[in-house]
Amino acid sequence: MAESSRVCIDDSTVCPKSDNSTGSIVTNDFNISYQWTIGNFFEILHTRKSKLEIESPSFSVLGYPNVLFKMYFLLRVESSEDTSYWGLILKAFSPSSNDELNIDISHKFSLTSQKRDKIFWNSRVLENVFYFEKLTRNQCGVESCIALETIKESLFSSGALNVTCDIMYKENVEDLICRNNNNEELESDILNYKRYFRQLFEMFISVNTSDCTIEFGGRIYRVHKFILMAHSLVFKELFMDPNSDESKGNCICIRDKVGFESFDLMISYFYGATIPSDIRGKDFEELLHLADTYKINNLKILCQGMLNI
Repeated sequence: MAESSRVCIDDSTVCPKSDNSTGSIVTNDFNISYQWTIGNFFEILHTRKSKLEIESPSFSVLGYPNVLFKMYFLLRVESSEDTSYWGLILKAFSPSSNDELNIDISHKFSLTSQKRDKIFWNSRVLENVFYFEKLTRNQCGVESCIALETIKESLFSSGALNVTCDIMYKENVEDLICRNNNNEELESDILNYKRYFRQLFEMFISVNTSDCTIEFGGRIYRVHKFILMAHSLVFKELFMDPNSDESKGNCICIRDKVGFESFDLMISYFYGATIPSDIRGKDFEELLHLADTYKINNLKILCQGMLNI
């Protein structure tokens, strides 16, 4: 059995879903990494059904406006060998029409412990989602194949299974392929998305709206608490503590030995959610260091994704 395979399946193979599952964002509020816990998976393994599909709650992803995603776990039986395995796929939908979309998006799956401190299984990076082909009435795409023994080894003592989907943020949203969606509507969403971040950046360059500062290398950066707290778990913890010097003085002093170029890139990311696609060398290494030090998880994932390109 291959670790992943490109398949087209007839729509009649879809079976009723299980509702005993929960989903949560585990990286931060920007939905880059999604954790799906299936509470009754031990019972599901013993249902003795030859066809079964389990559906996760829907979730959204930064950089993909007007798109909802779902994970699907499908029981597969190879009649020629009388063996079974599970297939794991990602699907994209239009929230307005619930139509399945064909989107190029880099993602990978893993089976982990509840706190994600242990990984039992990882898929390779997949580049597109499953989608419904209206002309042939088939579903097509790449699925990750997981052996039954691997599933059993990944179960919690409670019988639950933890599935994580890591989605690599794509800087150029214009490259998004969404063939079943209305192009004009998609372009309008992208323009609105750009305007939103432009307005945030205008807040940054307007000193009148600042409510805190960052001191670095003798320079003063006038910024906003809610922006820093939204991106950085470290900054959030500092400002949430009423007894911290940062909370009392509305100022953060950073003494990391990095250059102004990489530090400015971090500040720009806070207000624009992007970094230059051609960043390399020392600036890139220092930016990744800042992301790791201050737990700017989306920026860290974005940098790590660029390393794999």
